[in-house]
Amino acid sequence: MENITGIINNVIGKMASGQQDDQGKIEGIWRNILNEKELQHSCLNGMKEGVLLVNVDSAIFLHHMNIKKWKILKRVKDEYPEINQIRFKLGKVK
Repeated sequence: MENITGIINNVIGKMASGQQDDQGKIEGIWRNILNEKELQHSCLNGMKEGVLLVNVDSAIFLHHMNIKKWKILKRVKDEYPEINQIRFKLGKVK
């Protein structure tokens, strides 16, 4: 019989691994959708409850990305249906 610490570590490890796989898949989709200039000015910041969180580095690109939001969302949803919405905000871009 396994001890509780082993069980918890196993469950947490599996959860963390799944999140990393999802993040990698979403980043790959993101790179395929945007052009080089858009990629330079935006950065995925995570996903929470079906909302893809994206930082952009200027008000100009915030406006630009919001104009393209529905087109981008449709393409993301085609490959990753769990995403229901995209939320852009000003922030650091890595």
